[in-house]
Order: sequence, then structure tokens, then C-alpha cells
Amino acid sequence: MLVTDYWLRYDANSLTTQIYVKAGGTWHLVNDLPVEKAVYISDMLRNEKPVFYIVDSKILHTKEEPPGEAE
Repeated sequence: MLVTDYWLRYDANSLTTQIYVKAGGTWHLVNDLPVEKAVYISDMLRNEKPVFYIVDSKILHTKEEPPGEAE
């Protein structure tokens, strides 16, 4: 499903970041991640288009693109 929106939540108690994506009109919790790993996911959500989410396996992925693509 195409990701149409997202939000990140930092929990100072557990030092984790929750990542939520909106896909198929529904919000999904992708995962609780340590902050240092959440940076990579937030970068993908900000800079890559389109981003897709597979609900059953909780996988975020981008569309294929050629290496060295100028953006």
C-alpha cells in the first residue's frame, strides 16, 4: 500500500522512537526503534517517493530506481 502520511514519536522514558505510517487510509505502527536506527527510516520517509508499506510483514520499501539517480 502507498504511504500517504507518517509521524514519528520519541519516548524519552524508553529511549525509543515509534514510527507510524498511514497506508490504505489506516494508521499503522511500523515499529519501536532505538533512536539511532529510526534516523534511517525517517530519512526514507522524508526523501524517497513513493514509499510503500506491507502490513502483514511490516515492511517499508521504495520503488526500484537506477543507481546513481540524480535527485
